[in-house]
Amino acid sequence: MRSADFKFKRGLGCRRQGSDEKDLIRAKNTAYRYLTYRPRSCKEVEKKLEEKKFDAVVIRAVMDHLIRFGYIDDGAFAAQWAYGRFRIRSFGRRRIERELKQKGVDKNTIQEMLGKTITIEDERQTARKVAEQKLSTMKNLETEVRRRRLAGYLERKGYSYDIIRAILSMAG
Repeated sequence: MRSADFKFKRGLGCRRQGSDEKDLIRAKNTAYRYLTYRPRSCKEVEKKLEEKKFDAVVIRAVMDHLIRFGYIDDGAFAAQWAYGRFRIRSFGRRRIERELKQKGVDKNTIQEMLGKTITIEDERQTARKVAEQKLSTMKNLETEVRRRRLAGYLERKGYSYDIIRAILSMAG
């Protein structure tokens, strides 16, 4: 080994110059693999790379690369997540908002995507449909028990108090 093959970094001592490049390639491959399972938010990918103990400089370079080439887009991710959770799982806006916050999507992006993806009327109709399905399984219960359980179920699904109150008044 020649002295030209080494690079000095403050606090790290001597390292081979090619190891930074190898770390960058390994980090990109880790991110690509992580993104193959499902779309991810920026924070999710960043957290995964941190868990794998990559250097902050390498993580920033990988994140810039992924954003620049469109592999990561928090707006598109939030819209896709909201659409799937609302249409397939029948979740309300509050639950979807909470999940997106946990995934590291910023509040403005969440509000914008929820506004575009889920209308208030769509949410009311979906909540009504979910309530009808749940009520059909609770026919043998007393009215007050049925109302209490339905309210708790709709709340866990992420519907607002106004929507829950309207459904409970219709359910009798």
